[in-house]
Parts: sequence; C-alpha cells; structure tokens
Amino acid sequence: MEYTPAEAVWNVRPVRWELAAENEMSRRFYGVLLRWIPFAVKQYGVWDGRPECGHFFGGTFWYQADSAHVSAIFAAMSKLGEYDESVAGVPRSELKRMAVSAIRYMGFTHDTGPADCVRAQGVLPYTSGKKWGGRGDGFFMASQNGRSVAAMACAAWLLWDELDGETKRLVQNVTSSYADRWAAEEPRNGVYYDTQCEENAWTAAGISAAMGMFPDHPHQQEWQAGFTNWAMNAVTTYRDRLAYPSGLIDKTNGLKVTTVTFHPDYTSENHAFVHPSYYCAGTNLRAIHAVFALMSGQPVMESALYNNVPLYERTVKIWSQFDGLNIPVQGQDWWYNRQHERQLTHTILNVLGGDPDAARLARSSLDSIERIQASNSIGALLEENGEECVINRDHGQFAKDLEHGSAYDLAVSYLLHVFGGAGACPSEPAELAERLSGVHLYPFGGSVIHRTPSTFTSFTWRNNVMGLSMPAKGVWNVTPLYASYTGTMKLESSGTSPGSLTNESIIRGVEKEQISPYTDGFGAVVEISRGHGDLKQDVAFVALPDGRSVYVERFRVQKACAVREWQTGTIGIRNEHYSAMPELAPGSRTLYMMDGERTFRGFYGREADEVRSFGPVPYVNMDHTIGYLLYGTRGVRYVNRHVYPKWKGVEDILVLNDFGDRTFDQPQTLEPSVIVALPNRTAEETAASYDRTHRYDTGRSDLTVLETEGTFVYASFAESDQTVSVRKAADALGTIDLYDGIQTLDEDSFVWSGTIPGFRAGYCVSRYSVTEAKGPELRLELSVNAGQLLVLNHSSGQAAVTIRDRVTGASYAAVLEAGAFRKYQA
Repeated sequence: MEYTPAEAVWNVRPVRWELAAENEMSRRFYGVLLRWIPFAVKQYGVWDGRPECGHFFGGTFWYQADSAHVSAIFAAMSKLGEYDESVAGVPRSELKRMAVSAIRYMGFTHDTGPADCVRAQGVLPYTSGKKWGGRGDGFFMASQNGRSVAAMACAAWLLWDELDGETKRLVQNVTSSYADRWAAEEPRNGVYYDTQCEENAWTAAGISAAMGMFPDHPHQQEWQAGFTNWAMNAVTTYRDRLAYPSGLIDKTNGLKVTTVTFHPDYTSENHAFVHPSYYCAGTNLRAIHAVFALMSGQPVMESALYNNVPLYERTVKIWSQFDGLNIPVQGQDWWYNRQHERQLTHTILNVLGGDPDAARLARSSLDSIERIQASNSIGALLEENGEECVINRDHGQFAKDLEHGSAYDLAVSYLLHVFGGAGACPSEPAELAERLSGVHLYPFGGSVIHRTPSTFTSFTWRNNVMGLSMPAKGVWNVTPLYASYTGTMKLESSGTSPGSLTNESIIRGVEKEQISPYTDGFGAVVEISRGHGDLKQDVAFVALPDGRSVYVERFRVQKACAVREWQTGTIGIRNEHYSAMPELAPGSRTLYMMDGERTFRGFYGREADEVRSFGPVPYVNMDHTIGYLLYGTRGVRYVNRHVYPKWKGVEDILVLNDFGDRTFDQPQTLEPSVIVALPNRTAEETAASYDRTHRYDTGRSDLTVLETEGTFVYASFAESDQTVSVRKAADALGTIDLYDGIQTLDEDSFVWSGTIPGFRAGYCVSRYSVTEAKGPELRLELSVNAGQLLVLNHSSGQAAVTIRDRVTGASYAAVLEAGAFRKYQA
C-alpha cells in the first residue's frame, strides 16, 4: 500500500484504560524503565526529512527496531504508571513528543512512505540512507520487520487519540501493508540448524498489529486467518503435525498445523545448536498479541499460546538457573546477561498461564536486572561502556545497540502485568529447586542434564559437543564455552578447512555415543574424530548424584600430524564486576592450588590478555566456588582475558589439560586424563577431597576406574565387556567403602573385582562400608548385589568386622568364625 496522504483515518479499537491496574511486578518493571529513560533520551536525534520527526540510537538499526522499541516504551510510560520526573529527567510530555516523532520517522521512511524519505546515515551500510519494511527482500529479511511493525503499532495505539491525521495514516499504511503481504502466505517448516519458530512467530506478531487495531477493516477476516496460521505454526512438533488435517484436500475449519519447528523433546536449533534465545522466541514474539488483546478488552487467541506450556515445562523451566536465566547447555553466541529476554518468557507463563514457578523465575530474573542496572551509573541495562563491547562489528552491533531490545522486553512484561494482572503467587525458591532436581534426557536435541538443588550438570553429544558442571551461582561462575571440557586445537593438516567442520574450534558431532541415564545422574561415552581423522578423542562424562562430575578423555593418534594450541579440560570462568552484586560479580577471581594462589582482575579492554601457566598440579579451586581434581594433566593454564573479538561478557578461560604444541610421527595412544569437578567446594574442601579420591591402575588405557567419596566411577572405551580386578594398597586404606561386585580385604590391600560393560560410563554409590576389620591372616570376601551384602571370612581364624550402613547410619558388629558368612540386607 503506497503512501496516500488524503486517505481516510480508519476506525481503531479503543484502548480500555479502565482495565489498567498497577501491581507489585508492574511497578518493578516500570521502575527499571524509569531509570533507563535518561540513557535512552541521550540516544534521541532529530531527522529533518519531514517536520517533527526523530529517531533513537541513530535510527538505522536492523528493521528499524531501535526507534520502534523505544517509541513503544516511551508511549507506555507517557500514558501509564507512577511517573517520577526527578528520576526520568524529562517531563512526561517530552516522552510523548519523542515517541510521536519516532512514529512519524518510521512511517515516512517505511516502504509505504514518500520515495524521497529514507533513513538517516549511520555505521551500517545495509540500512543507512535506505527505506525499511522489506520490499524487495526475501522471506527472512522481509518478514523480520514484524517485530518492529508490532512495536510501532503498540506506540501508536497507546497514543492514537493524540496523533494527527497524517501520522495515523502513516501507521495505517505500515501495519496494513505488512498484514496484507504475509497473511495469505504459508508458514515455514524447519527444526534443524535454523528453526522456523522465530520466523513464524515474528510474522504473526507483525500481522497482529493491523488485526488488533483496525476491527472494521475489510481485510480483518483475512488478517485473523493469517495470524492464526502463523501463530499456531510457531511452536510445533511432529505430533501437532499429525493432529491436524493437512488442508490439502480435507477441511481444516480454520486451524491447521503444516510445520514442524521443534524436536519431539521440545528442543530446537538455531545458529546450528540448541539455543535458549530461539526456542523461547515463539513464546516471546507472540506475546505482543496478548498485550494488544488485553489492553483492548479482547480475548487472547489460543493460537498465540499454542504449546507454550509443554515447551516451558520440558525445557525452559528445567534449564533455568537461580536467577531465571536459561543455562545454554550447547553454548551461547550472544551475551550472557539475557535475563531481560528470559524474564519475558517467565512473565508470559505467569500472567497468561498462571504458573507459580514462572512467577518465581520472573521475579528472580528481575532481581538481577535491577542490580545490573544499579551497577551502571548511566542507567544502562547491559554495559556502562556498551559502545566498546563488540558483538558484530560488520552488522553494527555493540552492546549499546542492543539496549533497546532488552528494554522493550521489559515494557512488554510491564504491559502484560498492567492489563493482565499480577499473575500467580510465586513458588518458593528452595522448593522449586528441589522439584527440578533429577535427570532430564533430550535424545533429539542431543543433551542430557542432571540437576540437584545447588548444581547443574550436562553433556551434549551433537551440535556443540561439550560438558558443563555448574555450581549454585551457575553462569555467573562458569560459562558454557562451545568446547567446554572437550577442548580446542589447530591441526596443520586442516589447512583452510573451517574449524567447525573439522572438530577443532567447535566439535559438531561424534562418531558414536552411548548415553546411560540413571535416576540420579548419568554416564556418557562418545568417540570424536578431530581434524581429517588425525586424532580420535574418546570422552566419558559422568554426573554423580551429589552434583559432582567426572570427565575422562583419551587421544589416539591415527597418523603422523602436528597439533598446535592443543588444550582440553577448558572451563569458562565469568569474571564480571557489578558493584551492586558483589557476591556474583566481584571483579576478580582467585585460583587456588597446592602451593599458593593467584588473583585475576576482570575487565574489558584497556590491557592485553594475561596468560599464566602452572604446569601439572594435583588440583585447583576457583574462588572457593568450584574445585577440580586432576589426574594425568599435562599442565594448567589460566587466560585472564581482556581482549575479545566478540563480547559475551567478561570471561576468562581455565585450561586444566594444556598439551601446547605436539608433533607425532606415527600412530600411538596417549595416556588418559581425568578431571573430577567439585561444585560449591572451597579450596580446603578440594584438597580434602583429593585425599579421599583414588584412581585405580587398571593396566589399560581404555578403562578408567575411580573411587571418590563413597562413589565408584568407571569409564570404558573398550568395545566389549571387561572383567577386571583393581587394587588399593594398605597405606591407602581407612574406612573401606563397598560397591556392587566382589571385594576382598586383607592386611595389605583392598581389591575390587567385577565386570565393566564395554563403551559405557557410569557409577555406583556405596551402601555399605567396613569401618573395622581384625583377625589373624585377615582375608575377607565382601560381595554386594542389589542392596545385599554377603561377608565371607577366608581368614585363618576369627575375624571381627564392623559394617556401617551409609544410608541409615546404623553400624553392625560381628565376629565370624573361619569359613563363616553373614548377610546384610538394605
């Protein structure tokens, strides 16, 4: 629809102002936005292409999102809430004036505006001096304007009674042109690599603007049908596809699912991995329709909520850490502090779904948002020096440029609460953490997760092959590097081949895998090919019931090769400084080792990276927050990073197995290495755990057996089952923990015998222990099976034995004659 100044102003559905009511959460969201206003006002600029026009953040961001987002925020705050000019720094009338001028700027520079009206000049060549709206673009670029169209419409709708006729007609042209273009189109299908969830949802959002505002428009029926189609097809699995008629021949009664955008386990991929920002996109983007419906007194259409609940229950809630942020188990390529985005997901499930857990997580997210903002003197939501934090220089994306999107998410949550109510009574944090504990398997997404109330452990065997062992503070302490634990390298034989296809900088897949979920942990074994088959990396990752984990790796050199910058056991260490949250972001991290400690300050820029190498050490502890026991390490190195090609946050790297540069002239198998992670342990507790952990000598490079604090851990890279016996000398004996299998105890040693399954990793928790055993020529056979313990005395005479039940705490003393036995049953 071309710009036609003489066109009549359409009838608009009125805003039901009497439905607006403030509550605790709306006031908190409003307070954050109020403190953000002085920062946003400084980003305002005048555009002289037409009278009374202006823009925000330069006015040239992708899809005109900068001015669209801020105009919606300023419009809402100029009409609603408990405004405090002393905080905002400008009168309410100024917010309204700037919002209206931005609406006019967007209307004139849109494809439907006059030909001579183009956007301002800026740093982004794709958008500077050009129109917006998507004319001439393909589906992805053109449809992505939907979010901006919806935000612009939100601003205009709130201010409709105060807009002049010309501005109203501009809004009509923008919104109707989008709805007309996409309402009759079919949603896109796809779940791997780049889910179409986001695309379908932002298209629905764009259509919702005209559909919601203009009830008497002759295209209203087509817009409703188009919105329903795009919205319903945003979050779909194969089961949804099967549940509805195809619509090819059979009748659909206006409802049909023609897409699959999620795996059956409600994971979905974008940027080639399972990504929290994108599997929540369908929930978040469709929510603007709910805002429009609530503020105009209309029912929220079910299609805008379709599959929100199962997605939230299956992934979002389970992956949420204490502050509501989803832990990216396959890595993160945006910035880590995405609480603004995630709180919106929680708020939607709270206000529209009545979920008490969502109510809790939304509040927890907002806690962090408020404290991060309080740490920034300029009121910014992300970074005080956001113009220095490079996200994508070629695309004109710095942290400062992403502020408006974060603020807009808060504004949507504010409007949901004001017009939709306070939501559910929040669940208690401790009760929620306990309820989310357990094992969660995602066979299609390629991940397995184990949670306890204070730890989060995961392993991924597809997309980005990596492990995570997180303490209670989650991503505030440990960050999800793409190759966390599994490590990175450079192979000379790879030449110019992309590192993501040769499993060097990123490990995209495995040759084979075996995942063994338990009720209270998991074991995983995978084989990885690195380079062009130069190396085979055998990896085992075991999550233990109490939140500890064990990582085992072995490299097999397949042919002569040169490996550079080879490092495994790589752990991302968050090293932020936010003054209002010193317990999470104190601005430094301290590495504790047996012979001393070293503190590393965290900051962005200003200095070169600091790299410190410490050689092989038996254990390290980071900041009294998480410890690591090391066996077979080639060295420990800490990279205190200040220079980042892409900013995600202040993030150091702890390397627990530093190979450096190595050259091999023939095939060979390297000795395996083992890392035991101890979340929520101090340096002193880490040292004590090292004394209580024993790695057995199996005599085989393909079999690792470890005993640690009442848990027997194994990792087998062998193809077939192995019957083994492993021995612990008398000087290592104290209290003897017993495990499934046959154990013999004499005066000199303890021997465990049993069968280890091939190509598997797992664990056994001790139910019984021997606290005392005496007798002439002592030799006891102790057999454990299915909770039953059989003690057989092979000594030459009487043997006095004391058995302790580790679960009940009860102790049982017995004197056995030679050849006698005693049974104990759990």
